[in-house]
Amino acid sequence: MKMVMGLIAALSIPLIILNMLGGVVSGLWLAILGEWGVIGRGLLFFFTSTFLIGFALMPSLLLVAPAAYFMERGKSIGLILFGGLSSVYTLGLVTVWCCGILYLFVKDATAASLIPRLIWSYGVATGPWAYMASKEQTNDGGGFASAMSTFLAQVAYIVIMIVIIFFPISLLGAVKIFAAFMLVGLVLQMTFAVLMQLEQKRFAAQATDFEEFIDE
Repeated sequence: MKMVMGLIAALSIPLIILNMLGGVVSGLWLAILGEWGVIGRGLLFFFTSTFLIGFALMPSLLLVAPAAYFMERGKSIGLILFGGLSSVYTLGLVTVWCCGILYLFVKDATAASLIPRLIWSYGVATGPWAYMASKEQTNDGGGFASAMSTFLAQVAYIVIMIVIIFFPISLLGAVKIFAAFMLVGLVLQMTFAVLMQLEQKRFAAQATDFEEFIDE
């Protein structure tokens, strides 16, 4: 897990630059073009998105609890079932949100406003997820799933931006590209969840053997 987090951190440097400067540059660009409606919509989502997404994520909490229950008891089937359902719901919500924002901001873009709208929409779409993921990070590796899904969402959005600039693509095509990245995230999340459970079992077995050795 630490190796993957290190890889994500290394690859996140261009994303950090885009996250820091993209909104300012694209906002000024749109202002010069007179795209005040786009700027206003972006700011509206900026101030309301965290609440909206947090509310939409509430059903996933009903699945997280049983997944944690089965993980603590070493039940892989229950963990995969409920953990998988929770991840599918969350990653599906990420896909719907990001692709919906993309469509909202790009559907009536002109040749002159396409690039700044894409950059502006990137911040609106991925910013809330990055903010919430940062709040979940802990020193012991907590928040790994959120960090990974956010990273993949950002990469997926950039890939779609590049495709839109150079090639014609439908909304369905964008959804398919984004969903492919989220599928990778789902596989990685479930893989690490099972590996963590196996690691816990190994430590538990070692602790039991040690206690038996001491008793002898």
